[in-house]
Amino acid sequence: MLKFGLNILLIILSLNVNAQGEAYYRRVMGCLASDSLQGREGGTFYEQVAAKFILEEFSSIPNCRAKLQSFRFTKDSMRSKSQNIIAYFDHHAPKTLLLSAHYDHIGLGGDLSMSQGVHAVHNGADDNASGVALMLGLAKALSAECKTYNLLFVSYGAHEKGLYGSSNFFNKAKKYRSKLVLSINFDMVGRMKNNLFYTDGTDEIVDDIVKASNEQITFAKSTFDRINTLDSKWFFQDGIPSLTFSTGRHIDYHKVSDDLEYINFEGMEIIHSTLQEWLINWCKS
Repeated sequence: MLKFGLNILLIILSLNVNAQGEAYYRRVMGCLASDSLQGREGGTFYEQVAAKFILEEFSSIPNCRAKLQSFRFTKDSMRSKSQNIIAYFDHHAPKTLLLSAHYDHIGLGGDLSMSQGVHAVHNGADDNASGVALMLGLAKALSAECKTYNLLFVSYGAHEKGLYGSSNFFNKAKKYRSKLVLSINFDMVGRMKNNLFYTDGTDEIVDDIVKASNEQITFAKSTFDRINTLDSKWFFQDGIPSLTFSTGRHIDYHKVSDDLEYINFEGMEIIHSTLQEWLINWCKS
């Protein structure tokens, strides 16, 4: 019955996101941040539906090997099951580039909600449907362009509960970790203002990406310690060069108002094109 319900919901969502003329990011975020997914809380049926959707998006890219990585976690004495989505482009290279973004959110709110006393769907359009959409868009763009590196994309589950997805992947990813030369994470990248895009991580890599600033976008070193509080922390602390990106926290953070209507899609396109160019050049260097 659970599998049947998941398949039916995926069919309904696919009908909602295939409207003619919509941009790819609007498609992906329209699905992940829909009321139908009830806020994608870690360990729930709705998180499973979101994971299946992302898996199918990766699987549609030529030469992509995509799979689910299931794991269990304990939060407040409750044992739950979640899953990461792992997508790999094997270019038979000695080095691997990792791009990641968590896909879960906070469901109907609870203790993590900033909408006090409100029991309602928290869609998490910026947090972090935006990061997943950017990651998927770059996967489509880079898979045919960056063949001097293997490309690894991971979408983490149960992030909001305590970074359980990224921790689990890091601990089980020895075969990938031995080749990793750069870890990049996206978390809340859909609200760019004043052309600012914040980054934090390994100093020399931060310095390099800051040089890629142009008239449309300024890469700025974050004044917050993002790298040690988000999903790239495990790789950064292990000595793997790492970056995490964000357009910054906003008034709708962890509120019911973090909705699609407030996303700066033009800004996301600028971010995508700039990062795509930088990563292609980085892969050739």
